[in-house]
Amino acid sequence: MITKIITSYLISTITLGSLAYSSTSLASNQQDSAASRKPLKINSINIAQLSPVWTLPAGNNPLLQRDAKLLPIEQPLALKIRPLLNKKDYAGALAAIEQVGKPEYEPEPILSLSPALLQVQGQIYLSLDKDELAEVSFLAAIAQLPDFIRAHKSLAVIYIKQQNYQQARKHLVKTITLGEGDAQLFGYLAYINLQLSTPWSAIAGYEQALLLEPENKQWQQGLLYSLISAKDNHAAKAMLNEMLQKTPNDARLWLQRSRISLDDNTPLDALTSMEMAIRLGNSDADNLIATAQLHLNHGSVSRAAELMAQLLTQWQQSKVNPASKNTKHFDAIEAVIAWLIYEKHWPEAKKLLKHSDKYAGRINDLQKSQLKLHRASLPGNTNKKITQLYEQAIKLAPTNGKALIALAEHYQKNNDYTQAQMLFIRAASLAGFAERAFIGHAQVYIEQKNYDQAASMLRKALKLNPSRQDLVQNIRLLDRMNNNQI
Repeated sequence: MITKIITSYLISTITLGSLAYSSTSLASNQQDSAASRKPLKINSINIAQLSPVWTLPAGNNPLLQRDAKLLPIEQPLALKIRPLLNKKDYAGALAAIEQVGKPEYEPEPILSLSPALLQVQGQIYLSLDKDELAEVSFLAAIAQLPDFIRAHKSLAVIYIKQQNYQQARKHLVKTITLGEGDAQLFGYLAYINLQLSTPWSAIAGYEQALLLEPENKQWQQGLLYSLISAKDNHAAKAMLNEMLQKTPNDARLWLQRSRISLDDNTPLDALTSMEMAIRLGNSDADNLIATAQLHLNHGSVSRAAELMAQLLTQWQQSKVNPASKNTKHFDAIEAVIAWLIYEKHWPEAKKLLKHSDKYAGRINDLQKSQLKLHRASLPGNTNKKITQLYEQAIKLAPTNGKALIALAEHYQKNNDYTQAQMLFIRAASLAGFAERAFIGHAQVYIEQKNYDQAASMLRKALKLNPSRQDLVQNIRLLDRMNNNQI
C-alpha cells in the first residue's frame, strides 16, 4: 500500500516536472512556472517605426547663392547661363561653363574659374546628381577662398548624403564659425550628431533650429528622434502629445508614442497608440503582430486573433512576399495560436487555424507540421483523429521534436508503451528535445514499475540540465524503490 502511494506521488511529481505538448515559444519553460502563462514580454515586442524623412536642400538658384562675386570676364557667361538655369536646363548650363576654357571662346578663354563660378558649377553638378564632380568644384572654390561659406555648406550637404558625417560636421562647424547661423545649419549639425550617436548634442542643435523656425516640422521631428535616442521619454512623450494635437492623423507619431509607452512600462497606452496607427492605415506586419501581442497580455484575445487573421489575409492577397519575412511572421502567428490553445481560447484558435489553412501553400513543412499539432489539441477530437494528426505532423517534418513527443505522450496515455518508447528515443536524438524525451521515457518506465530504467533516464536528463534539483529528488526516490526500501 505504501509503495503504491509513493509510486503515485512519484508519477505526479515527474509529470509536473515534465513539459506538456503546449509548451511552445509562447507558452513554456522547463519548470512550467506561473511566468510561462504570460510569455509575451513587453521588451520583446517589436514595433516597426516609420523612417523619418530628412530633406537636405542644396539651393535651387546657383547664381543667387554665393558669397563671392563673378569676375568681370565671367559676366557674359552669367548672362548666357541664367535663362538656361531658369528653364532648369542644367546640362545646357554646364556645357556653356565647360566652353569657357577652350581656345575659341570669345572674347578670350577663361583658364581658371573664380570661386563664385566654381560654386555655380558645383551647384549644377548637384542638380544633375553628380555629387563627386560637385565635390571637386566646391573643394577647388575653397582652395582659392578658404572662408567661402556657401562652398563649405554645399560640401556638408554632399557629405551628409554620402554618410561621411565627420567631414560634414567639419564643414558645418566652419560655416557657423564664419558667422552663418541660420536654422538650416543648426538642423544639419543636429542631424549629423544624431547619426553619430550623440543625441544630447543633437537635441541642442534642433532646439536652436526650432528657436529660429518654431513651425518647421523637420526640426520638430529631429528633436523628437533625438529625445527618444537619449531615452528622455518624459520630454519625448510631452512633445509627441503636443505634435499629435496639431496632426492627429500622423501614424508615425502614434507608433513613436507606442514605443515610448512600452519603454515606460505603460502597455495600455502603447496598445491604444498602436490601434490608432492601424486605424490610420499602418498595416505593417510587425506592427499587426506587436498589437496582437499587446492584446494577448493586456487587451482583447478576440482582437488579437482578428489582427492575425488580417495579416494572413494581406499575405494571401500579396503577390510577392520575401521568404525570410514570411517565415518570421508566420512563426509569430503560429506562436499566437499556441498561446490561444494553451489558454483554452478555442473559438479564436479555431478561427486562426482556419485562416492559416488558406495560406498553406506559402509555408514550409515544419510550419505545416506545427499546425497539425495545434489541430490535434482542439477539443472534440477522437483518439483516432488525434493519432492521425500527430502522424501527419511527423510525416511533414520527421525531425519535429514537438510532434514526436506529443505522439509519444498520446500513446503513453493510451497505454501503448512500446510505441511511446520508440518515439521518445527518436526525440532524444534531437537537439533541444532530449531532456523532455528522457523525462517522458522515464514516466513510461515508472508506469511499468521499471524503476531502475526510470532512474537511468532521469540521470540522462539531469546531465543535460544539472539545475533540475527536482530530478535529483526523484532519482533518489526511484533508487530507494528499486532497492525495496519503500
